[in-house]
Amino acid sequence: MSGSRVALAALLARLHASSQFAELQQRLRRDHAASLIHVPHAAKGVLGAALARDARLVWIARNPEVAERVADSLRAWSADPDRITLLEPRSSLPYERGELVVDESAGRVAALAAWGSGESRILVTSLLAALQNSADPTALVEGSLPLLPGTRMSLDEATERVAALGYERVPLVGGRGEYARRGGILDCFPAGAQAPMRVEWFGDEIESIRSIDPATQRSGAPLTRALLLPASEFPLTAAVVLKAKRAAEVIAAKDDVELSPALRADLARWEASSTPERGDGLEIWSPLIAPSRPLDQFNGALVILDEPSELISSAESLARQSAERFDVLKTTRILPPSWPAPIPPPAVSLKLLSSLGAERLELTWSSEAGRLTKSEPSDSFGWHDPLMPAGRTRELAEGLESWRRDGARVVIVSEQAGRLSELLAEAGAATPVSDALPSDPKPKSITLLHGGLDGGFQGGVDALTIITDRELFGATRVRRAAVHRRGITREAAERLTPGDLLVHIDHGLGRFLRMTRRGGEGDERDYLEIEYGGGDRVFVPTEQLARIARYTGAEDPALSRLGGGEWRRAKERAQRAADDLADELLRIYAARELAHRPPIDGESPWLIEFEAAFPFRETPDQLTAIEATKADLAKGRPMDRVIVGDVGYGKTEVALRAAFAALEAGRQVALLVPTTILALQHIETFRRRLAAYPFRLELLSRSISTAKQGEVVAGLNDGSVDLVVATHRLLSKDVSFSRLGLLIVDEEHRFGVVAKERLKSIRAELDVMTLTATPIPRTLNLALSGIRDLSTIETPPEDRHPVATRVAEASLELVRDALARELERGGQSYYVHNRVESIEAAAEQLRGLLPDARIVVGHGQMESRALERVMGAFVRGETDILVCTTI
Repeated sequence: MSGSRVALAALLARLHASSQFAELQQRLRRDHAASLIHVPHAAKGVLGAALARDARLVWIARNPEVAERVADSLRAWSADPDRITLLEPRSSLPYERGELVVDESAGRVAALAAWGSGESRILVTSLLAALQNSADPTALVEGSLPLLPGTRMSLDEATERVAALGYERVPLVGGRGEYARRGGILDCFPAGAQAPMRVEWFGDEIESIRSIDPATQRSGAPLTRALLLPASEFPLTAAVVLKAKRAAEVIAAKDDVELSPALRADLARWEASSTPERGDGLEIWSPLIAPSRPLDQFNGALVILDEPSELISSAESLARQSAERFDVLKTTRILPPSWPAPIPPPAVSLKLLSSLGAERLELTWSSEAGRLTKSEPSDSFGWHDPLMPAGRTRELAEGLESWRRDGARVVIVSEQAGRLSELLAEAGAATPVSDALPSDPKPKSITLLHGGLDGGFQGGVDALTIITDRELFGATRVRRAAVHRRGITREAAERLTPGDLLVHIDHGLGRFLRMTRRGGEGDERDYLEIEYGGGDRVFVPTEQLARIARYTGAEDPALSRLGGGEWRRAKERAQRAADDLADELLRIYAARELAHRPPIDGESPWLIEFEAAFPFRETPDQLTAIEATKADLAKGRPMDRVIVGDVGYGKTEVALRAAFAALEAGRQVALLVPTTILALQHIETFRRRLAAYPFRLELLSRSISTAKQGEVVAGLNDGSVDLVVATHRLLSKDVSFSRLGLLIVDEEHRFGVVAKERLKSIRAELDVMTLTATPIPRTLNLALSGIRDLSTIETPPEDRHPVATRVAEASLELVRDALARELERGGQSYYVHNRVESIEAAAEQLRGLLPDARIVVGHGQMESRALERVMGAFVRGETDILVCTTI
């Protein structure tokens, strides 16, 4: 489903005209500071958008996740949402040696340049993003490269200038901060752009500039001009490097030490070329290369300090992490004792926050404020969280009538506005979906809008009641800007380098040589040049990328020869092997084809409501898999579908929707998983998503008591348990079902032969869905032969970072940095330690490294209830790090 941004700026008129708003503005002008308490999170965006009418505004949140939600809320309430900019932090930690992520740095450059040029009216940032060193925004804009058709500039000169701006050369452009040169064209993904562009030359003159699709590499609409901002916050010009070198030498001389070999190697690399390789030391050198911070650019703005007590805690935590890393680098003499800190001490950070901008406003939902601005807290606006009827959507009509009697102006913002309108009409409270918001809704009015909003609130000076999907369904969709990023398709995601082995469906195994551009004048196209056995070459146009795949077989294979029968014979052998399995496969699945069951409705009102409660935007592949599953269920024969997708790509949501449809049809559902912790994770997810519906969900695994297991087994037998999430215990002979209709198997390859035989005997009689990231050969064979249906989820969720795998020498500093990075972003971590006798000592060591982290231990020799408590707390997010064995 695709969502739409709702426009609520018209509702600000009464707030602007209120005496409370005028009094707040007067306090800010007089005292340059104010603080408001008891402000619901959803109402903060309303006030911020209202204040931005008369002043440029900077919003500082405690972490990047909160900042992103605030930016979305402000866009909904702002009259000019395109002038709202989100400044995200770099993912690297202070003092960390690691190459900067070009896409991240380019995004920060674009955000700072938009603020520095005045293009942005509201800047939303986390505290970390505002504290990280970065180049001055004015210098970033002045150093940019404008490109216009008709401009005289050689391709060589343009390429050099693009490289000097920090853009990374790649074979195919797919991410911000990248460029590729082929023939007479230059592809580039500018910092801040929504899509890459293609610049074509005629001689030494720019002939045209067009947008390009990173998935297909095809040219699109023409552009009248383009502005290439620097792709890096750290310009490594000769002057900048020399200045940083001299500053480092002064620090070393003051401390009476020599610069370490690592620091000297950084300088030597940067001094060796006019477009140097950046390497992995920029985060360490950032205070000397780019001493400015985004905080320095907020003069003249109204600064909103969101939840000041949490900002103070965040400043203390960031400074402590930075100091701990510096102590290690100082002790090992990698850095001089007086090397400047990338994150200032807490006292310095708090002093900066308390004096930022022209005016400062503290906002908090609690009763404690004024810690940064020293201002008297006020609760003058009177907002509060919505008081919803107990039955949510089922009792919404009664709630609306109550609010109407109180004279409220009710606005409902929902992704399922059409369905809500039907429900309200059935309850006798007909409320049509409005195309647009009235400029001034009247008291006792009800307006229903289609769109997404993070949360609602009630009360205030304008007697508004805002109701969203969060109040109605328990969650809202996550909306992010649709920026093209590498990973949209497999072809665009995988970077081809010379020497990579590729398989062409027609020609067989070959070796990639390079990208090239061929064709007559006016008809040039991009080609992959692939070498085959005997030195033969094939030029494959980029439009045919779908006919090529990476080779994933044995090492050092022989290249196929063109014109011979080798590749044809190899395909024929594979075909014969498949044919040999056909009789067995047909016997196994003939019974399923002959079996019948009543069709299941995939568009019921409850299912539509359940889908609307999904808190994220479905990816295209996810939607395709969901629709295919619904089509299977609507047929009169049992489903047997394999869902293949990487970890975190959304397979569980596909299973959830199939399970809901089966449950609503009165059938039992069983989810079979290979491990205890996976069972706990799934039961928590299913309970959270199905909490509003009258289904009984249970867990069946070794982590629960024998008595509880007996109770669950009895419930499955008599039909009182509707859905069970279970480990191998489900396959025991004492387990039987009253009306089992759907079996979901997660990671089938992790089950043994005996378990698979038991599954095979069950499968002939019911719908089956298999979830896997690595399908076993037999499953894949069945899917490819058409006997089992296959759905692949290759599209990653928006803004999903690729999995990074690193093999390194054991180092406590490395472990601490990796875990601290995950803690900083609000995530959780597993620490696998496969020796039960020393696992507690390992946990104590981690507690010493990360005193603020919530660390627990879990292993197979623990008492079952204790293990369940530990794992349950981890799954619910109540702990940060699980030190565990491979259980």
